[in-house]
Amino acid sequence: MELREILERIERRLEATGLSERAASEKAGKPDAIRNLRRALEKDGRQGVSTATLNALAPVLGTTSVWLFAGAGPEEPAKAPSSGSTSISSAAGGEEIVQATQPAVRVLYGGFVEAGSYREISEFIDVPPEDIFLPPDSEYPRVQQVAFDVRGDSMNALTPRPILRGDRVVALDFEGLHGRVALHTGMVVIVQQSREGGHLVERSVKQLEVYEDRYEFHPRSTVSRYKPIVVPHSMEADDGREVRILAWARSVLNKL
Repeated sequence: MELREILERIERRLEATGLSERAASEKAGKPDAIRNLRRALEKDGRQGVSTATLNALAPVLGTTSVWLFAGAGPEEPAKAPSSGSTSISSAAGGEEIVQATQPAVRVLYGGFVEAGSYREISEFIDVPPEDIFLPPDSEYPRVQQVAFDVRGDSMNALTPRPILRGDRVVALDFEGLHGRVALHTGMVVIVQQSREGGHLVERSVKQLEVYEDRYEFHPRSTVSRYKPIVVPHSMEADDGREVRILAWARSVLNKL
C-alpha cells in the first residue's frame, strides 16, 4: 500500500478526532511517528510503514490498523467484529490489547515470502488485504500478528517441522516486541534484504544463528542453491544491502 494513501487516511482521522499530528503521535507513545512518515514520503515517495506504528496510532485515531493500512473494513468500528473476532483498545504504550474474553484477533496480511527473489518494493507494499482472525499469541497477546504466504522450498528441511510451499507463516511484528525478545540461535524469522536504496527487496523465512561478531540467517533446504545471509551485528552488509528482521515466526498454517 502506498505511503501517501496511508497518510491521507491518517489525516482524515486526525480531522475526525480533532487531534494534531503531534498530539496523536504522543498519545500513541510514538512522538515522531506521523512526522517520520511524512519524511519517508518526501524522501522517495514509496517507503513502507511498520505494523507497530499503525497498531499504535489506530486506537488513538478511533479506527483499526487494517483500515489505516489498506482502507479495509469499517473506518469507525462501533463494536468488535462478530464471528469469534476480538475488540481492540489502547494500552498506555499504544499497543493493541486483546480482551481476555474474546477468542480471536485480527491478523495483518504481509504478502508473500520467497528466498532468492528480489522484487520492486511496490509488490510488498501494495498487498491486497485479507480478513484473517486467529487466537492471540499465547506469550505476547498484545503484539500485532502478521501472516505471510510461503513460496519456494528454501525451508523444506527445517526441523522439527518443515515450512513448505503454500504454508502460511504466522509471525509477531518484530518492532512491536520492543526488545522483549533477544535474538538467539534457532529463531525462525522473516528477514528482508533491500538494495538500490530500498527499491529492490527480498523477503524470506530463515533460521537465525548468532555468533560473537555476526548474524547468520540460514535456509534449511534440500536445495543447495539457497545461501545464508551473513551480516555483522549492525545488520549492514559490505555490499550495500540493508538487512532487517520484520517478524518472528511463531506458527505455520496450511489447508489440505
